[in-house]
Amino acid sequence: MTVEVVPWEDPAVAALRTEQQAELAARYGSQGDLVQVLPTEEMLVTVLVRVDGEPAGCGSVRDASGYGPGCGELKRMYVRPDLRGRGLSRLVLTRLEAEAVRRGVRRLVLETGVRQPESIGLYRSAGYTSIPRYGPYVDDEESVCFERSLV
Repeated sequence: MTVEVVPWEDPAVAALRTEQQAELAARYGSQGDLVQVLPTEEMLVTVLVRVDGEPAGCGSVRDASGYGPGCGELKRMYVRPDLRGRGLSRLVLTRLEAEAVRRGVRRLVLETGVRQPESIGLYRSAGYTSIPRYGPYVDDEESVCFERSLV
């Protein structure tokens, strides 16, 4: 297993994001994430996990300084379904948090959905606390938002 920092545009990560959006569309009966387009220039760091050389999971941190100084936002956290239950999502999260701190991020926020209990469990067990829905998720009843201080 390897964990590496890669560009947001990395083809393996792009393929994983496409899979994630298809899974979200199946769960919620929509097109996937409410925010479809994430500008490359806003992405601070992207992490790719490989198992036996094959892409297995990913995640990114976006510049979210619009929500406060030193704020980043977790985006596109995903692990392929056949590889879940092995701690890969926690590995991605831990690496993203460390990389975010290196880039001056002091607080992370995130949005996930009410139909993603595995995600909610991961974030709660990692020390994230519930916050009111923010930004584009304010009126989305199926959104759940969290934050964690990194300092």
